[in-house]
Amino acid sequence: MEQELEPIFQSYGALMSALVSQFGANCQASLYDMRGRRPQLVAVTGTVMEAEIGSYLPEKLFDRLNSAARESGQPLLFTAATPDGRRLSSSLTLLRDASGETFGCLRIDFCIESLMHSINVLQNFCNFETPPAAAPAIAGNEDVIGMVDAIVSEVMNENGSLRTQDKRTYRMNVVRGLEKKNVFLVKGAIDLIAARMNVSKFTLYNYIDKVRSEMGSVDPKSSLRDSLQASGKADGR
Repeated sequence: MEQELEPIFQSYGALMSALVSQFGANCQASLYDMRGRRPQLVAVTGTVMEAEIGSYLPEKLFDRLNSAARESGQPLLFTAATPDGRRLSSSLTLLRDASGETFGCLRIDFCIESLMHSINVLQNFCNFETPPAAAPAIAGNEDVIGMVDAIVSEVMNENGSLRTQDKRTYRMNVVRGLEKKNVFLVKGAIDLIAARMNVSKFTLYNYIDKVRSEMGSVDPKSSLRDSLQASGKADGR
């Protein structure tokens, strides 16, 4: 950073240089003078995106910063994007003098595009699946779902030794055990079980189809009723 700064800003110029040096080419720090009507850029360090000295902080962003300052007094945290579309994780922090008067603000932008790409690569490589959102409670069905949850826990615990050894075999065994108890006939069970197994509903349905193909016809519903009754007794219901 080669800009000549007024004494009030000089210590922040050193801080900006330290931040960019530590976090590398994906980090950019911008210093704005707020002693005028609008925050005006007086210094910038980093090369994430072009910034012209003397340009102003966008008005909408300035309004959000003021709102955050009034409501919580905390820095404004937000997401943004570079002109060429790269995603940013950003913050704006008000700078005050010894008397508490605001004289500037410091903006930090960190480009997370390469980080997001790396996360996607790792998820695909490791075959991670995003867990589905929890299912909303079904009126009048809470007790039954609670019992189903107890059955799921029991079956998962029975196959716990496989959890870290063979994930697919573990999941197939769990689905097979739940299918034998006809747990999937309960309304809302699919959402619950998918969340407990950390798989999508689509993946869970695939497991169910494979298990049913292996087992042939489905057992009578009595096995589910017996399982629910047994869980209710175990829970003291």
